[in-house]
Amino acid sequence: MKALEARDLSFSYGRTLVVQGITLECRPGEVLGILGQNGSGKTTLLRLLAGYLRPDRGTVRFRDGRDISMMGTGDLARIRAVVGQSGGSYFDFPVSEFVMLGRTPYLPRFGRETSHDFMIVEQALELTDTSHLQDRLVSQLSGGELQRVTIARALAQEPEILMLDEPTSHLDVRHQLEIMELLGDLALRMTVITIVHDLNLAFRHCGRVALLHKTRLHSCGPPGEVLTPDAISEVFDVRASRAEDPGTGMNLLSFSMPRPRPDQKRKRIHVICGGGYGRAVLHALSGRGYHLSAGVLNEGDVDLEVAEYLGSRVITAPPFSRIGADERKRLEECCREADALVVVAVPVGEGNLENIRCAGKIAGSLPAILYSPSSSLEDLDYTDGEGAALYAEIAHKGTIACSLGELLERLSSL
Repeated sequence: MKALEARDLSFSYGRTLVVQGITLECRPGEVLGILGQNGSGKTTLLRLLAGYLRPDRGTVRFRDGRDISMMGTGDLARIRAVVGQSGGSYFDFPVSEFVMLGRTPYLPRFGRETSHDFMIVEQALELTDTSHLQDRLVSQLSGGELQRVTIARALAQEPEILMLDEPTSHLDVRHQLEIMELLGDLALRMTVITIVHDLNLAFRHCGRVALLHKTRLHSCGPPGEVLTPDAISEVFDVRASRAEDPGTGMNLLSFSMPRPRPDQKRKRIHVICGGGYGRAVLHALSGRGYHLSAGVLNEGDVDLEVAEYLGSRVITAPPFSRIGADERKRLEECCREADALVVVAVPVGEGNLENIRCAGKIAGSLPAILYSPSSSLEDLDYTDGEGAALYAEIAHKGTIACSLGELLERLSSL
């Protein structure tokens, strides 16, 4: 029996193919883990399975044969609940009220909660072992407590399928284990589909895993059959080995970097950023071994501090000043020495407009990637349209990445 079935799913963001040709079934009473390298399409696949995105090709059908793309949001909310990567709330109210939000699909417009709704909330709190937190403010919860409470809110929807996007991210080891054990308990009542970052957690707690590689399904099955050293090497570009954990008798994966090829050259990347918007990008690129340069950045800028901490070459300008001709010349020289240009979408004003002008001129002659994870480009423009137009020009001449995973994938393909 299938709780959910995806057939030949493909999806693109603009001209960029993110998921292609994926066929996958999700079974009742199991934890299905979705694994893969950054940029492999994990989150997009989960959003397609949840009905948040409509596939370019293919279908996702519920157990009774209904195509979820033809279902209303209310019907979908009663079938599946989704816990995203950011589980927090911007509203500071008690946990019990936060969990009650999960009853929204069942409440009539302008209607009040019934005794049945309160009973479901109590059950959700009990299942996640958070009853003792119900009077606590959400802002007072630890990371592990907040994740459990967020799962409780999802359970209050009474779903048949629970979907989670990396529920153990940013948690310490004990809380990671607690969350995965909770998902195993919940799988006795429903289907659980979760993106898992840690391969050892997936090995221990998932009944089956779907391994994605470069937007396609590499393999799907029990972890012991899918997570072989050869498959891990192919997908994650690391050396892997399996050994028995003497404490549990279960398989334990260990990893190491592959030996560098003698002809392998580290690529040089210039990053245009500022205002703290580039911190995650700089750390991610440095962690992947790229030679980095950054600027033009004003002295005192958070991104300048990060770039200097990482040992990157930087181009600076005095605090609160506009970028001058000398800084523009050094920026052009830095870009000519680079193998690629990454432009982080930041608010654009007269002070940093010259950065974006330079990027617009260079894009096309140098591989350029516009990194724009959230805000619309128009919302970042304080130059009466010139900044937004330049961002669009950079994206047109180069490409755009909406997540760190996509950015790393674009760079690795250069």
